[in-house]
Amino acid sequence: MRPDAVIEPLSTSTVSVRIASIALLGSLLLWRSVATCADWGLDATTGLTRNDNLTNAFESRDLKADTAVTATVAGGVHQQLSTSTGLGVNLVAEGTQYSRYEGLDNLGAGARAQLRTKFGLGPEAPWAAFTARALHRDYRDDLRDGWDYNAGISVGKQLSDRWSVRGSLGYDAFVADRASARGVPGLSTAAYDIDGWTLGAQAAFRLTEADLLSGALSWRDGSVTAVTHPDLEVLEYSDAAVIDGTFSDSNRMIAYRTAAATRTASLTWSHALGRSTSVNLNYTYRSSRTDHGSGTYVSNIVSVVLGYSY
Repeated sequence: MRPDAVIEPLSTSTVSVRIASIALLGSLLLWRSVATCADWGLDATTGLTRNDNLTNAFESRDLKADTAVTATVAGGVHQQLSTSTGLGVNLVAEGTQYSRYEGLDNLGAGARAQLRTKFGLGPEAPWAAFTARALHRDYRDDLRDGWDYNAGISVGKQLSDRWSVRGSLGYDAFVADRASARGVPGLSTAAYDIDGWTLGAQAAFRLTEADLLSGALSWRDGSVTAVTHPDLEVLEYSDAAVIDGTFSDSNRMIAYRTAAATRTASLTWSHALGRSTSVNLNYTYRSSRTDHGSGTYVSNIVSVVLGYSY
């Protein structure tokens, strides 16, 4: 360990991991309590995703693009607590494999829960839902291993046979299992620990019985991790930095954490292939502007996903 490296105190990570563990335990207990008299379900997806700015870079020399294969499986139970309120609990497994940057390959496992209620009868009654999820992600780059968790509340309404709208407020955080010893003098090494609050809105229009078109906007205020070649100006405004093991080439690159305001816009077309399967095409534009004004990270993400629900 370098004597001039600053190690992030363990208390924050420890508390966050305990929170995630409690969420998992609570989900498992809920699962056990409702499994005997609830409906069982299975959701699975697989697809391809292309991201042209994995590094969250604003300099062209630091931009790294790649394509990933993704897969998700969630199995669980749903219990109708009353005529208007239902509880769902799922165990979740996720996997992502990149074609070039293998350090980002990861497997995630955990649980999620949702409590949803309607305020009235009929399909056009407004509804509200609270969701919570905790996953542990195991990356090929061990320094990125950690807990990924979020919680939020959403409200929505079916306006007509074709139109529906929803809004949401959520909190997300990622806490790495351990801090790196390969730090930058004077800065914390917890560059992968991030969190933030997100406000979102979505509108969906049913084109046909089988086709749904939806658009979404979101605003996130929090911290982000970016990767760059050594840059003293960037590090001046960062509160954590480490030598990055995934994107580094002959010139070592640095992963750093900084505060940023992120704006995201997305458009999704979903086509039902049958009662249980669908294909989904998505385009997402993401722009993160640092609080100190040193730059703006812009990403374009395109994905095609095949989904199954039972």
